[in-house]
Amino acid sequence: MTMTPVAVKVDGLTKTFGTGAAVEDLSFEVRENEFVTIVGPSGCGKSTTLRIVSGLVPPTQGNVSIRGKQVDAPIGDVGMVFQSPVLLPWRNTVSNVLFTAEMRGESPSAYRERALHLIKLASLEGFEQRYPHELSGGMQQRVAICRALLLNPSLLLMDEPFGALDIMTREKMGFELLKIWSANKTTVLFVTHSITEAVLLSDTIIVMTARPGKAKAVISVDLPRPRDVKTLRDPRFLELAGAVRDNIEAQWVE
Repeated sequence: MTMTPVAVKVDGLTKTFGTGAAVEDLSFEVRENEFVTIVGPSGCGKSTTLRIVSGLVPPTQGNVSIRGKQVDAPIGDVGMVFQSPVLLPWRNTVSNVLFTAEMRGESPSAYRERALHLIKLASLEGFEQRYPHELSGGMQQRVAICRALLLNPSLLLMDEPFGALDIMTREKMGFELLKIWSANKTTVLFVTHSITEAVLLSDTIIVMTARPGKAKAVISVDLPRPRDVKTLRDPRFLELAGAVRDNIEAQWVE
């Protein structure tokens, strides 16, 4: 059996700020088309790790490579979604999605068809001409995901993208993301505080220790795809969620 190639390799990553190390000697791999999620206690360096992978923040020690190329600056073939959708208020949905093309010096008209396809895939059909203030928080975040996917990046980095949403909307957004990801099969590195979200979405979950963040456990999620509401009641789902929780809670008594 041929092993899927490595898309992202994090090797001995350490990041130190004035208050001390946020991440220390962190190593893991993300394979092509894999959905990998990082979970862990607040302040353990999850977001810092994602920003180092994106090239926005340099490491203190160690290195990150994407498809064998060391990351020392932002890479064009990477899409990123933050907790806040950061949409331009004077642009409608289509125009906000197409903004990625403009920022990369591409012709927006060349990507209009793909933008409309992504908008439909994200269940936003009929809202193409609406402005951000006319959209709910979940809808705005779906626009941000479409924008990140417009140029078909080979890697999508997502930093707690549903963290500001209520529980019901957050769950719905998880299923929407699964639908979009299944259609695009982009390699994803995702950060969340939600154990349920991590198990529902992921192929692999990396559990980090409290600050300074290290890899405490790597858990393979062997739930069949496609996943839906029934997955949340699957005994294996509950077992995996329990394993993730045990690894996090074990740190409270160490």
